[in-house]
Amino acid sequence: MSLEIKRKRPWWFGWIPAAALLVIIGGIVATTIVLMNNGLADPLPKPTVGQVTDLNWSSFTEEGLAYIERSRDVRIDLSRGPALADDLGLESDGTLQIGPSENFDTDNEYYLIVNGGGEGPGGAKFTVGQLGITTADGAISEIRTQSLDAVPFREAYNIMLAEVEKFGWPAPDREAIFAEVEQATRDGVPYEVTFGPGTRLGMVVTAISSCQPNGFCVLGYVVTPPIG
Repeated sequence: MSLEIKRKRPWWFGWIPAAALLVIIGGIVATTIVLMNNGLADPLPKPTVGQVTDLNWSSFTEEGLAYIERSRDVRIDLSRGPALADDLGLESDGTLQIGPSENFDTDNEYYLIVNGGGEGPGGAKFTVGQLGITTADGAISEIRTQSLDAVPFREAYNIMLAEVEKFGWPAPDREAIFAEVEQATRDGVPYEVTFGPGTRLGMVVTAISSCQPNGFCVLGYVVTPPIG
């Protein structure tokens, strides 16, 4: 004969899971209220001159950089001749680095919009983790970006392949590229795969996948003003 002993629990024992859930929800609500009070949920106000140029392109003054960090947009016009450093709040010679940045331990992306005034859309938008703007002789000479995350080589390759027509890049030699990648992987050395340059959008754009022997790559773009 079996004997089952049922232990009688206190009446309040069954409320513990519900109480714990209420505490968690309360914490989430409180955090949300704090963030909203700090302006996180507020729409970004229209930029003023100083935060942007008089033509609404990015300014890289102290006020302009603060606005970039809030808006996450970097907007540069290369279609009107040299982009002069003085007009944009940049040094005559040097490199301004924007990003990487973190918010609550989460990396944030920037959106680089460059106008080249060429064919098709006449410009491009790049989603990046960081970028450097280099000036020489008083004008922008190069914009170099880097993606936020590393991706497998084939994914990086397919991203670049999909942009061949957009940027006017020469068609890649797939067999040669994959043979070089295979050899670098066997040798255990880093490698790079380059698409471009192309000038279809009125500016010079090159894509570079910088890869480790494990096959993961960081995709970056190099944008320079049109030649001539």
